[in-house]
Amino acid sequence: MSKIFPYLLLISSIIYLSDISQKPQYAPDDTYIYLQYAKNIAAGSGFSFNAGEPSYGVTSPLWVLFLSVPYFFNGDGFWYAKIIDLLCFILSVFVFIKLARIFFDNNKNFQYLAASVFMINAWLVRWSFTGMETSFAVLLLLLVFYFFYSKKYRYLFLTLGFFHLVRPETFLLFVIMYIAVIMELWRNKLFKISKLLIYFSLYFTPIFVFFIYAYSNFGTVLPNTSLGKSTFSIGLNTAAAQLTGIIKLLAASSLIEMALTLLCLLFLLKRKDELKTYALPLVWIAGFILLFIVTDADLISRYMLLISPLFILTGIKFFQIINLRASFLIPVYVVFAIFSQYIFYFYVKPHTDSFTAGVNNCLIPIGEWLNKNTPPGSKILVNDVGAIGYFSNRYIIDAAGLVNRDLNLNKEIMKTPLEARTVTHNLLKFIDADYVIERDSSDSANITETNEFKFEHKYTGFFPSLGIKDEKPKYYKIYKVIQK
Repeated sequence: MSKIFPYLLLISSIIYLSDISQKPQYAPDDTYIYLQYAKNIAAGSGFSFNAGEPSYGVTSPLWVLFLSVPYFFNGDGFWYAKIIDLLCFILSVFVFIKLARIFFDNNKNFQYLAASVFMINAWLVRWSFTGMETSFAVLLLLLVFYFFYSKKYRYLFLTLGFFHLVRPETFLLFVIMYIAVIMELWRNKLFKISKLLIYFSLYFTPIFVFFIYAYSNFGTVLPNTSLGKSTFSIGLNTAAAQLTGIIKLLAASSLIEMALTLLCLLFLLKRKDELKTYALPLVWIAGFILLFIVTDADLISRYMLLISPLFILTGIKFFQIINLRASFLIPVYVVFAIFSQYIFYFYVKPHTDSFTAGVNNCLIPIGEWLNKNTPPGSKILVNDVGAIGYFSNRYIIDAAGLVNRDLNLNKEIMKTPLEARTVTHNLLKFIDADYVIERDSSDSANITETNEFKFEHKYTGFFPSLGIKDEKPKYYKIYKVIQK
């Protein structure tokens, strides 16, 4: 092994720490949704966004349970969430190194190169240290593949069971892994029905326990996000648009790895024995992309982190297949590092800076204004519920239909065309609310009345930019709803 390769990990560690130190307070609005659920659990108000009204408004119930811990001790949930998130990232690096050791047949040069590239992936840097479940999901993903290649199948399927309670789309990974294990056992003449039943039980036990709780408390075993973020509209135009969106999202942080993975696949097709060994990550990547196309689910960069680490493994594997000399791997790392930092400084950092300013100077003050200036029990209809709900301590009606308890109401919201429901007061046709919060690009209080309601403007907050795809400034305006 070349002595320089362990130093790549040190360089990547410095780059990573430098990057996250530039976004210490960044957290998406969804972080506050998790914190609101966690706070209510600790307060004895159940698994709920609105206290005492249980709802399945989060994708990761297991992450909510983790985040509830500090609230039992009157601790700071925000920084606790960020620190736990950071610890999950650190653990994922260690697991990636162990997985890479197996994947690259104990070749430390490729092992350390892959791990160093993993640490500075632009989307991983963006979403780690945010208090979201993303780093935890990446950790579980890597554990699943490590257990598979280590032939520790019981740990594999138990991990997959808990993984489902973090990212429910990983049910497809269970199917893929189950088939792969059956084939592996059959190939090695170790196939037994009893083993398969044990693996099946290990996977479904944590899921089944939560499903019983979910159905009895929420009336559903599917998170509201599965309805709110997926349309299941299948068509050639939709599929093409979805595939294009996925490729763009992946390319923004993993363009080099994707190109190398395609080359790796071409070489592996000529080496069928090796293809059997290294095909599993490729099958998961293809299955994940197909699942998002079929469901027409929302495309968010953090979702892509369920496959981008595998692009790194298979991409670097190409260099091992062609026996690239160690001296050429250092320039390869430099190219990865330059690309990563280009994406971070030109896209990630400007967004996280403006979003942090928007949360701290707009959403949180709106929540605090509502807490001080509206009667307890007031119903607030709003699209962005996280920070506003967390700081307002008021009853929140989610115009996106995600955290609401009433499943029929959520369906009614989803039936409303997207353009109509983003103008929040349109939903007052079937929703009873005392205040409505509008979000648009105008700084003026431009709604006064409709056929049924009058609107009294109370407060305006300025949000610099909602995202990389939507860089236009937005204004959040609170209106008191008055029945005519």
